[in-house]
Amino acid sequence: MKRPIVLIMGIMFVTPGCIGSGDETESIFHGELITSGNSISEFTLLTSDNTTYDFKENTDGKVTVIAFLFTNCYDICPVVTYNLRHIHESLNETMLDKIEFITITVDPWRDNTTVLEEWKQSTKSYWTHLTVADTQQSSQDMATLTQVWNDFDVGFKIEENTTESNTSARHHPSTYDYNIAHSTGTVLIDHKGNQRIWWGDYDWIIDLVKEDILNLVAEAEADQ
Repeated sequence: MKRPIVLIMGIMFVTPGCIGSGDETESIFHGELITSGNSISEFTLLTSDNTTYDFKENTDGKVTVIAFLFTNCYDICPVVTYNLRHIHESLNETMLDKIEFITITVDPWRDNTTVLEEWKQSTKSYWTHLTVADTQQSSQDMATLTQVWNDFDVGFKIEENTTESNTSARHHPSTYDYNIAHSTGTVLIDHKGNQRIWWGDYDWIIDLVKEDILNLVAEAEADQ
């Protein structure tokens, strides 16, 4: 599933992206319905406070909200983080027990645990932030993170700042002077572990994303 970036941005209040791809059945959700059936591999990554995080163990039975970003992004990533923080702070403890918020970096070469923790504290995004310890392309850490990116259809490429045009896809950059061109988004996962809703970084409408999250929580409660 290829998701184009919608370049219509009004900071946080914009027109939602494509919804439902031609399905005339009315949906209660506002974001883009994920119909690809992408499975999610079980994975363990490293949190910003340097502890291991088992995805299945921590999200079992919960609605999960996953955002992909990197801390050297100075345009849309802080906006998405602010949006998530707004939703996170608006929920009471009972509701937060039913929802798992996760940020996963797309730039593990610079976003080590220290950098991610500084980002978390400075943005007051007090939820789980994930990276890896070993960024060598041949490492198991990077194999795991790459699989996560693939499972969630994360699109980006590394553009190294050299005298000649040079892109290195998702491979380990040869220099720390690089940019990341990305088409990432926020994925909403239901309590059964199914990817259900996708919100592109430039499509965010806070109230509608929150409504989608709460509708998934209502589904979970109805199944109990």
